[in-house]
Amino acid sequence: MNYTHLLEKYKPTREEVERRNLLVQRVIYELKAEIQKRDLDADPILVGSAARGTSLKNSDVDVFVVFSRKYDRNVLERIGLELGYEIIPDGVAKYAEHPYVSGIIDSVKLDIVPCYKIERGTKIISSVDRTPLHTEFLNSVMTDEERNQAIILKLFLKRLGIYGSELKREGFSGYVTELCIYYFKTFEKFLENVRSSRGQLVIGPKSMDFKTAVILMDPVDEHRNAASSVSAKALSILRMGASQFLSNPSVESIDPEVSISVKRHPKDRGTYLLLVEFQKPDMVDDIIFPQIELMKRNLMSFAKEKDFFALNIHSHVSGENVQILLELESGKLSEVKIHQGPPTDNGNATHFYEKYKNDPRVARGPYIIKDRVYVELYREETRFREIFLNNLNKINFGHNLNNIKSRLKISESRKRITSSDVYLDFIHTIEPPPLSP
Repeated sequence: MNYTHLLEKYKPTREEVERRNLLVQRVIYELKAEIQKRDLDADPILVGSAARGTSLKNSDVDVFVVFSRKYDRNVLERIGLELGYEIIPDGVAKYAEHPYVSGIIDSVKLDIVPCYKIERGTKIISSVDRTPLHTEFLNSVMTDEERNQAIILKLFLKRLGIYGSELKREGFSGYVTELCIYYFKTFEKFLENVRSSRGQLVIGPKSMDFKTAVILMDPVDEHRNAASSVSAKALSILRMGASQFLSNPSVESIDPEVSISVKRHPKDRGTYLLLVEFQKPDMVDDIIFPQIELMKRNLMSFAKEKDFFALNIHSHVSGENVQILLELESGKLSEVKIHQGPPTDNGNATHFYEKYKNDPRVARGPYIIKDRVYVELYREETRFREIFLNNLNKINFGHNLNNIKSRLKISESRKRITSSDVYLDFIHTIEPPPLSP
């Protein structure tokens, strides 16, 4: 296929590249001056897709400050932040494995990230220490055509929603994407390999076994699986996407701006819906998104524990607003529930009988079915909203989200919910609940 149109649409123009290069030169010059003034053993370098010629238009720029291993980690983190603020005075500190400074300069998002200098085979101190080696390796082996093919693959993965190794996607990082092209040379040959594969996908030579969906040994670290973050779900999405594309190839099926959502008329499903909204805490996505997933799993478990039949749960994050939509078969329970007691050959059966025979909460019983004693009890609460609010503090949402329970917005309004972003996203996408009911 001819991918010229896609490359013209998404690949940075010559003018953008020149502006970015001038910015990078200025940033590196200023960092070197500050490093020299402080008499530090460190070097600033450009890394990532901008350095490898595989970036998309308006991509972020990553400049790493590579420190000698003689510095303690706390020193590296402190000085790394200081250097970052020298370059981006109004930047903000972000926290991944260690802190770094992020901000905007000349309309370009720039990250200043400290790391340690390592050689191939050297034990890392932080996970980002390999990044300069990744850039050096790919720049030494990839051709310009392969760089273009990597951009096409990135666009395809973006369209499928599986580009990025962060925890909210669990997909293919830029580095892994480029390695896929390094091994298979073209976008289409890589997809052919994916389509024909079964079970675990192995890309390139394998020197170790990993219990992951994808194995791709890192060329700069023979003990590391560079694709360990790719989930089984992301691989399955890629397999389906590869099969569909190769059966009916078209430029539109690569373009991430062409929606692949399943469009359905959002008519009333006749189920119970509860909308939970809150402001996303100011923390990196790799910390908050796993807690959003934990919150969803525990809400489903809570509903089941309280005898509600949970059908679905879905989340939507837009800017700083988080919406969680819980769907139950019904939001109201019957007034009476059956409470199972012990087997009659258990000594506790008599105690169970005596406990409930005159209890005012009993609607019927105690009685025996086969080898067990049972009783039917009146429920104190039958509506899910009240049960949820009364037990809110007992449900674990994760360390950071537990702190915002008092600021949750809870709504049962049909009009409000069916016009919300999370409901429309839920109706138009194929996203299973995190737990089976």
